[in-house]
Amino acid sequence: MNIAELYQSALGHPPYDYQQRLAEASALADLLTVPTGAGKTAAVVLGWLWRRRFAPAGLRLGTPRRLVYCLPTRALVSQTTAACASWIEAVGLQDEIPVCALMGGEVDRHWDERPDIDQILVGTQDMLLSRALNRGYAMSAFRWPVQFGWLNNDALWVFDETQLMGVGLSTAAQLQGLRSALGTAAETRSLFMSATNDPGRLRTIDFRATALDALGLSPDDEASPQLAVRLTAPKPLAPLECAPDDTDAIASFAAERHTTGTLTLVVVNRVARAQAIFRALHKIGHSTPVRLLHSRLRGGDRAAAEDALQPGFSGIVVSTQVVEAGLDLSARLLVTDLAPWASLVQRFGRCNRTGAFGPDEAEVVWVDLPSDGKASVPYSDHELDVARARLAGLADVGIPSLQSIPDETERPALPVIRRRDLLELFDTEPDLAGHHIDVSRFVRSSEDRDVHVAWRNFPADKAPPEGLDGRPTADELARVPVGALRKLLKKGGKAWRWDRLRGDWQQERQPAPGHTVLLSTAAGGYADGVGWTGSAKDRPTAVPAPMLAPPDADGDDPWSQTGTFVDLQTHLDDTVAEVEALAERLPDIDAPWTDLGEAARWHDAGKAHPAFQDMLTGGRPEGAPPVPSGGPWAKSDRRGRARCSRPHFRHELVSSLAWLAHGGDDLTAYLIAAHHGKVRLHLRARPTERLQDNGAPVALGVHDGEMFPGAALGGEVLVPETSMDLRISALGGGEHGTSWHHRMTALVRAHGPFRLAMWEALLRVADWRASRLRAAPDLTEGSND
Repeated sequence: MNIAELYQSALGHPPYDYQQRLAEASALADLLTVPTGAGKTAAVVLGWLWRRRFAPAGLRLGTPRRLVYCLPTRALVSQTTAACASWIEAVGLQDEIPVCALMGGEVDRHWDERPDIDQILVGTQDMLLSRALNRGYAMSAFRWPVQFGWLNNDALWVFDETQLMGVGLSTAAQLQGLRSALGTAAETRSLFMSATNDPGRLRTIDFRATALDALGLSPDDEASPQLAVRLTAPKPLAPLECAPDDTDAIASFAAERHTTGTLTLVVVNRVARAQAIFRALHKIGHSTPVRLLHSRLRGGDRAAAEDALQPGFSGIVVSTQVVEAGLDLSARLLVTDLAPWASLVQRFGRCNRTGAFGPDEAEVVWVDLPSDGKASVPYSDHELDVARARLAGLADVGIPSLQSIPDETERPALPVIRRRDLLELFDTEPDLAGHHIDVSRFVRSSEDRDVHVAWRNFPADKAPPEGLDGRPTADELARVPVGALRKLLKKGGKAWRWDRLRGDWQQERQPAPGHTVLLSTAAGGYADGVGWTGSAKDRPTAVPAPMLAPPDADGDDPWSQTGTFVDLQTHLDDTVAEVEALAERLPDIDAPWTDLGEAARWHDAGKAHPAFQDMLTGGRPEGAPPVPSGGPWAKSDRRGRARCSRPHFRHELVSSLAWLAHGGDDLTAYLIAAHHGKVRLHLRARPTERLQDNGAPVALGVHDGEMFPGAALGGEVLVPETSMDLRISALGGGEHGTSWHHRMTALVRAHGPFRLAMWEALLRVADWRASRLRAAPDLTEGSND
C-alpha cells in the first residue's frame, strides 16, 4: 500500500503534499510547522503507520515501534485517541496496533507489557514526561523503570502544540539530547510541531536546535482546493467593550450573539473565570446547551462535557486554555481573553476552522485585560502587552493576516534538566523519609504543579476504612494545584496517600506535585459538573468505581498468587522461553540476550527460601484443598498467607546474592534483583528492620549469614546451599569487595540509564508473560508490580 492509498483508506482523500513528504522522507523530520486545521495529527500518525507497515525495509527499520503522542492538556487526549483508533481500524490493523491513552488513573495500564509490537500512546505532558523521567505520575513507583525504559528506547515522540508546553518543552528537547549523548538500545526520535514553532525554545545544552530538519507547507499545499478553503477562511476581529472582570457581561454577550445550530466558543485564562461565566450562562436560562471545559474536572465530569468536542455539536462551550491544543472545533463566534500571542493564534484557529462561514458570519471578539500583575495571571504583563499591540493593528485574524506578523525568537523555559539530574532519577529508592525526587519543575511551570485527587465516602477526620483501599480510577481523579489543596487542608480536611512500606493509607500533611491522594467527600473542594473550586462548602458526590486491587506495597508479591500452584522449575523454564521469544521478535534491539537468559533462569531462585514457601503454602483456611506434592513453588492458589511473615522480604535479593556467591557477574545480578522494581541501586534496610541479636545486618527481610537451602532451577542448573552475605550492602569497600551500590552505579555509567532500564524491563515483561501462562482465568487484572 502506498501513502496515497493509505490516506484514501483512512481519511477518504489523498494526502497533502507536506503529509506525503513527511512520510516518505529518508529521515524523520524534527520540526513540523503548519497552520492550525491543516492536518498535523493525521500527518504524523499516518506517516508513522506507513513507515512502520508499508514502506520499504530501510524506512521501516529506521522508524521506532512506539509512537508517543504528547499533548499539553488532557482535553485533547480522548479526541486524538479516538481519531488514531479510527484510522487504524480503517486500514484493518485494529487487532495488531493498540492505541492507548495515558491520562492518570488506571487507563490502559498494561501497554508496557507489549514492547515487541507497534503501539500508539497518547497522553499529556504530565503523564508522559513524568514517566520518561522515571517518576510516573499516578502509578506504582515499582513500575516506573519499565515505562522509563520503553519511552526512552524505540520510540518516536511527537510534541503537539509546543507553544503551550512551557518547561515541558525544554525537558523534551533536553531528553532527546541526552538520549543521543548517553545512548539507547534502539533509536528514539522527537518531532516538535505547532503553527508557531520557534527553534529557539529548543536550544538546550544537550540539544542544540541549530540544524533541525524542518518541514512546512509547499506551494502545492497552498493550491490544494480542500486545504485552501481552511487557509483563507475569514475571521473578522473586534474588541468586546466591557470591564475585564465583568463575567456576567461576557456571558450575556455570548448568549445574545449565539446562533442556533452553530458553536460559540468562550476561552478565558483562568479556571475560576470560566466557572463564573458558566454559572452566569445558567442563570440567564438560555435554552442553548452549555458545556464547561477546563483542567480541574474529574475524569467522569470531563467525559460528560466532551460531547462538545464532537463534530456537529451546537451550543456554547466555555473553556480555559485546554482548547488551544489542536481540538478540531470550528466555532462561528469566538470570544477570548487577551493572552500571549502564540496562545491567541491557537484560539483563532478554532474559529471558522473549516471555512464554512463568510466574512459577515464568523466573529472573533477579544476581552482586554489590564497589565497590572494580577489580571495577567497565569501570564506575564509583557506577554499581554505584546499581544495587545499586535491585535490593535488587525481587523481580521485569518491565516493570511497572521502570517504577516513576524515571530519573536525565544529561549528555552527554565529550569532545564541536567545530565546529573537524570542520572539521579534513575535511582527509584525513596529517601529515609519515604520521599522521592520531585520532577514537577521539569514537567510544568511552577504555577501549574498539580496533585491528583479522588474523593470517596468516609468520615473527614478518620483514615479510609478497609474496603476503600482500591486504586483510584481515572473517573475519580481531578488535577488540583498543590497550593490550593494545601489551603483546603488547613480548613480541617485530611488527605491520605498510599504508603508502600506499610501497605495502607497514611495521612499526607504536605501533598507534593505528582502525588495521588484520597479525600473524604466531606472535606469538599469540588462541585459536581463545575470542577475544583477549593471551597469546603462544595462537596462532590463520590464516583462509583470498580474495586481494583490496592496499590502494591513494599513486601507484596501479587504475581506469586496466581490462583494455581506452579513449581519453581516450570516457571523458570517458562521465563527463559519468554526471553528467547522476545529476542526473536526484537532482533534490532541492542540487548545482552545471554545475560537476560541467565537472569531469567535465576530470577526467582530465592522463592525456595523457607520464609517465601511458608507464605505460599502456610496459613491455609480450614477446608482449603491440600498443597500438591512437589515444590518448591513459584506460584500459589491464593489460599496461603497474604504476606510473608518476614516484613519487607524480597526473594529477588536472595536470588541475586546466591548468583554473586557462585561467581556471577554484576549485570546479571542487577537484572535478577531489579525484576520487581524493588531492589535496584541500593541494598538498604527498611526503617522498621533491626540488627540480628548477634549484630549482623538485616535488609529487606534477608538475614546476613543465614543459609539459603538451594534449589534446582531447571536447565541443568542446581544452586547448592548458600550463605547469604549482606556485607555487600555496606557503603565503600572491604574484605567483601566492592559494595552493591558502587557496582550498580558503575553499570549505569557503563551502559547508560536508558539501555539499562530497557534491559531491566525486558526481563520483567518475560516474567509477567510467564506468570500469565499458567495463571487461573480469573486472575485479578494485573498487579502494579
